[in-house]
Amino acid sequence: MRDRVPGGVTGIFYHPSFSRRSYLTSGRRLAAFPGALNSLLQSSNIALFQCAPVSDELILLAHDSHLIPEVEADPF
Repeated sequence: MRDRVPGGVTGIFYHPSFSRRSYLTSGRRLAAFPGALNSLLQSSNIALFQCAPVSDELILLAHDSHLIPEVEADPF
C-alpha cells in the first residue's frame, strides 16, 4: 500500500468540528485531537491536513444538495 501513496506520506484529515459533538463523531471521542497526534506528526511520512472552508459548488461535486442544509443546521 505504501507504494500507492505519493511520496510515502500518510495524510490525516481533520477539522476542529470533529472534536466537538456532531454528526461526524460519537460524543467527544476526538476531543484530544489533533494534539494527541503530536508525536506522530514529528515523522516526515505523516502529514496533518486541516480542512479549509470551501464553496457550496465544490461540495456539490461530491455530495447531494440536501446535505448542505443538514450540515449547516448542526450546531457543531
